[in-house]
Amino acid sequence: MIGNKQTLRSGILGWLSFLLILAAACSGNKNESRAVILIIIDTLRADHLGSYGYRQAVTPNLDALAARGTQFNRAITPVPVTLAAVASLLTGRLPFHHGVRDNEHYILGPEEETLTERFQNAGWRTGAVLGSAILARDRGLAQGFEVYDDDFTGPYPVYEPTQKMFSDEFATNRRRADVVTRQALALLDRFKNDPYFLLVHYFDVHSYYDPPPRWRRDHPRRPYDGEVSAVDEQIGRLLVHAGKNRDPLIVVVSDHGEGMTEHHESEHGFLLYQSTLQVPVIVAGPGIPVGKTRSDLISLIDLEPTLGAWLDLPGGGRARDGRSLIWDQLPTETVPMYAETMRTLVSYSWAELRSIQEGDWKLIQGPTSELFNLAQDPKELNDLGDVDPAPRLRAHLESLTGGETRGEVLAALRNDTDTDRKELIESLGYLSGETSEPAKEKDYPHPKDQLPKWLRGQKDKAYYRKGVTLAMRGQYVEAIVIFDSVLTKTPNRIDAIFNRGLSKQKLGDEAGFLADLKRTRELDDSYVPALAVTAHLDQQAGRKELAHERWLRVQELEPNRTDALNALSEWHLKREEWKEALPFLRSLVSELPQNASARLNLGLAAAHSGRVQEARTHLETFLRLDPGHERISQVQDMLMKLPKS
Repeated sequence: MIGNKQTLRSGILGWLSFLLILAAACSGNKNESRAVILIIIDTLRADHLGSYGYRQAVTPNLDALAARGTQFNRAITPVPVTLAAVASLLTGRLPFHHGVRDNEHYILGPEEETLTERFQNAGWRTGAVLGSAILARDRGLAQGFEVYDDDFTGPYPVYEPTQKMFSDEFATNRRRADVVTRQALALLDRFKNDPYFLLVHYFDVHSYYDPPPRWRRDHPRRPYDGEVSAVDEQIGRLLVHAGKNRDPLIVVVSDHGEGMTEHHESEHGFLLYQSTLQVPVIVAGPGIPVGKTRSDLISLIDLEPTLGAWLDLPGGGRARDGRSLIWDQLPTETVPMYAETMRTLVSYSWAELRSIQEGDWKLIQGPTSELFNLAQDPKELNDLGDVDPAPRLRAHLESLTGGETRGEVLAALRNDTDTDRKELIESLGYLSGETSEPAKEKDYPHPKDQLPKWLRGQKDKAYYRKGVTLAMRGQYVEAIVIFDSVLTKTPNRIDAIFNRGLSKQKLGDEAGFLADLKRTRELDDSYVPALAVTAHLDQQAGRKELAHERWLRVQELEPNRTDALNALSEWHLKREEWKEALPFLRSLVSELPQNASARLNLGLAAAHSGRVQEARTHLETFLRLDPGHERISQVQDMLMKLPKS
């Protein structure tokens, strides 16, 4: 039995949050709530909360919230991937309608109307605090938010000894629940008595599981549960603060669940079983029925139209896939619920999966189909085969998606090479795919058949990543040991050979470095890191023409790579080929807008090319960025001599 002071404190906090706004749950109509807090707990399984029947849970605040509100026991996500799921939550639309299918490659388009924009158009203050860079503003979700707090610059405490080496990396892309809560409380104080919509995203429950020590002690050998308890504690702080002067409507959801090795899926995004599709949905506040549990099947896409109607928000004219729910009334008809994963297709060249649930029946459609009766088989262990109602559900699935084909999904894929985004996704704990050519139609295997072997390979990838981290910290000898070990299993792994070479160079082993660089380029002459290093070496050795050719190739492969843009612009500037330098300089300034030298060079090239306004803009910016530069007087004179526009 757990009985320490921390658990007692959390229990008291839960009851405080219960009492502070209990009255609001017992009275009021749909127009009285002028404050809404949407809490998204990333990767939270519904069956790991006390209110959903989990005996080992320590979640007093969320349990108290469910007790004074309405809990949905059969809610699912339309896609077990964070970015796509939150896009569906905020638009009320399924992924094949809003266009976001995975964490990589996709951005929510500005043409999509979000719940946030509806709040903003109604005159509400809007703010978001993000726990993970997976939802960074460049993904399109910031539209409609007055404040979108995705600043990941602070320290990130790491408690698990084997993960401590990654603390600096983690600090650039995630925040602990206590920091998220602190920022959320500051926004509440900023909004004061204005009507507001606040989105709070907690990422702690996502792997890598590393709960604070007190919660690790309370959940021995269950770090996932420890993270859930840590987030619950912070939600208690948030609710107490929010309830001091207001009676907010509170909505708590998850974006998706977690496989936890069920069906051989350790995390999420690959399969469509209930372990990753089922999510908690808890709603409490003014006008919400108290102590009610609902067993009707709903989806995250139902929340946007429901809140829009409940609060009389403007907009919502664009077709929604979700329904407007009535809190105290069950729907009169059964509505099938759709889910998909395209991550397997776009990131791994495995087959995509789609599913449809109708009542207790669920069909998963991929290269083969699976039919389950969830009432009799909640763990989905007994595939009933192609019997009734499988043909009917398959036809409904085809009708719902408009017959979207695999080729159409791939054709709509953004054709980018966002290396930084790929590295971000890996560092956030998402298992990554290998870059490869698209598979032939007949070669797209079922994800379930690929996962066991592939997951074993991920252990090697994690071990390699440890070597990279050691090298970044200057521990080159230790890094080389790891790279050698990785290469024992996979002798032709290019990134391991290349990084081993760089580590050798740092230790003064120039011959070893050059040998590894040569081997890397023999294996793949288009491997950009090795190609860029070779171009640098050519420059240093005076092989200018060869270096230029290689930099052109680097820029062709990675158009926004700054070292290539700088080298190519310098090539033309030294030859006074002003117009030829312009495109490279413009791209360089786009990537490095605060770089004074890039601004100066672009201004000079534009002036010599007769582009007066462009020259003036960048030369004036240069003066602001570096007022102590030795060429200040020269630039000021040039600006005075430029023709007036």
